[in-house]
Amino acid sequence: MMTHMSTWLIALTAFSLVFAALGLLAALLFTLRALAVRSLRRKSMAADDALDPELLAVLAAGAYTALGAPVRIHRVHVHGESGGQAWERAGRMDIMVSHRVGKK
Repeated sequence: MMTHMSTWLIALTAFSLVFAALGLLAALLFTLRALAVRSLRRKSMAADDALDPELLAVLAAGAYTALGAPVRIHRVHVHGESGGQAWERAGRMDIMVSHRVGKK
């Protein structure tokens, strides 16, 4: 026969095992995410090294013109999306907003 206390002990043990397994799964997911971010950073740094020196000079000159003070470029992030796609998306958003019903 099971006593009242052994029922609670079984339930506590079961919940403990479930939460321990969930904790290990969460730790595994966080570790995999950190490794993926680290890998992307390494790829990004390798891509930054491949930038044309003329492009860096133009960016530095533009920043100097805008700020009026000497600048040093530490990192350049090149977006993968072409400019045309951004304009298309902005146009679609304008159309959707103009067709809204109700308060504008």
